Amino acid sequence: MTDRQDETGWSFGPVSGPDMAEWCALLRDDNTIHLRREAAEAAGFGPRRVNPGPANLAYVISAAMAAHPQAEFAEIAAFFADNVFEGDRLAARLTPEPGGALYAEGRGAPVLRVQFSFKEHD
Repeated sequence: MTDRQDETGWSFGPVSGPDMAEWCALLRDDNTIHLRREAAEAAGFGPRRVNPGPANLAYVISAAMAAHPQAEFAEIAAFFADNVFEGDRLAARLTPEPGGALYAEGRGAPVLRVQFSFKEHD
């Protein structure tokens, strides 16, 4: 998967099956909707594999870490509004609250909204 930063945030994608398999191994997640197209389709998601939720959250966290390299997270709250599928191209956008959102190309609403706070340092 390639990623790049521009003036509006970070872009990632396309999301690939091998990337999903790596996340599943890391997370010890053996849910077949992430690994096999047939399983995703049988579960009603259509013919593309479903990206694991923690991988989606990692895109926004990566953008926040790039924008605030010295910061440490105190709290992260995520709302998963939709799924990310194999082949999707994604955009992570940070918001001033602080927080961020993850968008899948071709869909207007974010697939994920995130609010976070940073630790205060003396």
